[in-house]
Amino acid sequence: MRIIAFISLLLTALSAVAKPQLVINELQASNRTTLRTANGATPDWIELYNAGTVAADLVGMRIAINGRQHVIDAPIRIAAKGFVLLYCDGRTDEGPEHLGFSLERTGGTVLLIAADGYTILDLFTYPELPTDASMGRLPDGSKAWSFFVQPSPGTRCDKDQLTVIRTWTAAPAVNFVEVTISEQVEVTLIAPEPSVIRYTTDATPPSTSNGHIYEAPLLLPRGTVLRAMAFAPNAWPSPEVCVTLPGATPVTRSLSLVLDPQDLWSDSTGIMTHGSFANHTRSGRAWERAGWLQENGEPASPVGIRVSGSGSRGLAKRSLKVYARDGDGSAAKAFTFADGTTCDELMLRADAGPLAFLRNMLMETVVHQYGLNVEVQPSEPVEVLLNGEPWGLYRRMPPKDAEWLKQRSGAEAVDVLEGPAFVARSGSNARFLLAEQALTSGADPDSLAVRIDLNSLIDLACIDLYTGRADHDLNVRCFRPKQLGGRWRWVLFDMDLWAPAHENSVERMCAASVAETPFVPQLLSHPMLQQRLLARITALQATAFNTRSLQQLADSIHRVNAAALEADHARWSNTLVRPEPPAALEQLAQFTKERPEHLFAHLAERTGRRVREVVIEAPPAERGRLLLEGLPMPPGRHVVRCFEGVAMNLTAEPAPDHEWAGWKGARGETAQLTVDLARSGTIKVLFRPLAP
Repeated sequence: MRIIAFISLLLTALSAVAKPQLVINELQASNRTTLRTANGATPDWIELYNAGTVAADLVGMRIAINGRQHVIDAPIRIAAKGFVLLYCDGRTDEGPEHLGFSLERTGGTVLLIAADGYTILDLFTYPELPTDASMGRLPDGSKAWSFFVQPSPGTRCDKDQLTVIRTWTAAPAVNFVEVTISEQVEVTLIAPEPSVIRYTTDATPPSTSNGHIYEAPLLLPRGTVLRAMAFAPNAWPSPEVCVTLPGATPVTRSLSLVLDPQDLWSDSTGIMTHGSFANHTRSGRAWERAGWLQENGEPASPVGIRVSGSGSRGLAKRSLKVYARDGDGSAAKAFTFADGTTCDELMLRADAGPLAFLRNMLMETVVHQYGLNVEVQPSEPVEVLLNGEPWGLYRRMPPKDAEWLKQRSGAEAVDVLEGPAFVARSGSNARFLLAEQALTSGADPDSLAVRIDLNSLIDLACIDLYTGRADHDLNVRCFRPKQLGGRWRWVLFDMDLWAPAHENSVERMCAASVAETPFVPQLLSHPMLQQRLLARITALQATAFNTRSLQQLADSIHRVNAAALEADHARWSNTLVRPEPPAALEQLAQFTKERPEHLFAHLAERTGRRVREVVIEAPPAERGRLLLEGLPMPPGRHVVRCFEGVAMNLTAEPAPDHEWAGWKGARGETAQLTVDLARSGTIKVLFRPLAP
């Protein structure tokens, strides 16, 4: 009995000793370049270490931080003296190692809780961490901790041989004075003792092994990219400072991007490289590179940079997308745009040439000026510098994504669909497929209007018909606010590929084998929707698409951006075959002059309606204005093309010191008139001054 009791006691003692001893060993709350997953993501992470002598299973255990908890719901085995890495990325569908939250960059307390739900196995508190810094136990599993310059996610390293780091080095201050005579800039770098400043002027990041040691003020050429860091004994390196020194006076707003040259031109990883490794077929986080963004001389911010879009990927001048991520140390919602929206992403659109630039800017301005029923990204012309080198004229704009559309619509969530297949980029396409079925089956407008904003669809169809967009079927994006009464609306973008003025875009769009946006054959074959489409295109060609107005607007856009367009043309003239800016403006003017006659003839042929001309006289602005289908007509005498049998709405709006006095050439008892223009002569609205 004594032997049995002794063996039992021994086994009990051994089992007490042979237990897993799990600790939170290391974590990183601002991962930018340390660790990248197979899909290109750079998540925050937590490393667990088993200091015990037997393996453990994490199933049922919980990770908690700042009031949030995640239960590990599938087996994760961690060997004795082994490590497990948990990804804090919110992508729980990718496996049990992925937690339902990210770490807060500003600091917090992480708890490891046993499967019973209340026993705290370990607790680890961390402060705000610099980008790519990790914090953990030194050595593995001990109570001592340190910041690690070289994180080791999921692996053992000789941390007991590392220097304990528990302080930070202050970033160097940069002061510069422009030396006008020599076209140079004198730069002074300042950091507290005993810091040593290292700097580079070739766009590579400084480090303890790269760059020059700063000893005296520098005299550098204009446009030089200066990157600097300070290093001190037993301290974490300072945040990097990146400055593109002032260059030639920009002709428009300037924007400087800085990346390590390896991330731009490396044969296998450079996002701008050419040849067999060119980034014209790759996308996603795997092709995002860490860089810096400096706008209009403001302090530079760390960002992620990718090549964007499909049309420019095979060209030397490529569109780019810039990401302000918390892991970069950038503020959330870092970019503000002309329509008041704020986003954490920035599009830099590289138009193929001056004609594409003018077309895009012209249609964007028309949509905003006349309040047309489509969403269009606000764009701002900017001159882009890439590692200090002029890279030409771009358009700065928000991405046409769910975040932008939520702010535009005021909705908390939206369904966003893209392309001819209506692939869901956010939410679901199920409701759109029902709306499409109703449209293609010829449902009445009232039932369609429950699902579709018909004004938006008709305006998109009119714009596509007028411009004859060659890629109208590919450049499709629509959205629906996920709320009561939410209807599908369309986003207008990439307006660079217009058809020749004489091209029969009506027949081309009607010849599609499958239903496609903007659903021109469905609109024209529906008796009531055909009326609405023809009325709208009539009103647009008399107002927003009025030849004189469009030419004046195009002239204005060209005049404002002439210097930037010329500089961009000179920059890329040896690489891209494009017309010179004045020639592009002339091509656009010729199109606006010829297009209306051809388009109306093609619509008449398709619908069997005759085209007539009617004279409408709009009043001087000081008396009031005349609206055709809700669109204000420019003052003066206009010859307006119209279709027989299509009712049009005219509205007279007197100026504050005038009143409506009647119609000339049409019968109407009120300031609102519905008339078949094709059966009218000259129509004029009459106003009279108010009696004193």
